[in-house]
Amino acid sequence: MYQPGDCVYPADLPRRFLCRVAGAESFSTAAGISQILRLQPLEGPWPAETILIRLDCAVVAVPARHLWQAQRPKRRSATRRPVRRVTTLHPARRATA
Repeated sequence: MYQPGDCVYPADLPRRFLCRVAGAESFSTAAGISQILRLQPLEGPWPAETILIRLDCAVVAVPARHLWQAQRPKRRSATRRPVRRVTTLHPARRATA
């Protein structure tokens, strides 16, 4: 059972787009309990405020370890140092009072 705040990938799209479950409504069928999920895309081609609707069988849960790996900050090289840029004025360009 999915809860609001869970992260999933819709399984019917050509590529994985991370979504957060914004809402979940459970209902009973002859086969058991299912859910209708309202998904808020966190990435992808959709404009802001887009909500996708999927059944629970049409999404894939995202393991927590994949979340932090997918959004890992870029590391800077330990050997790379910031370069200081110092500009000196030429005698001809110095301001005179």
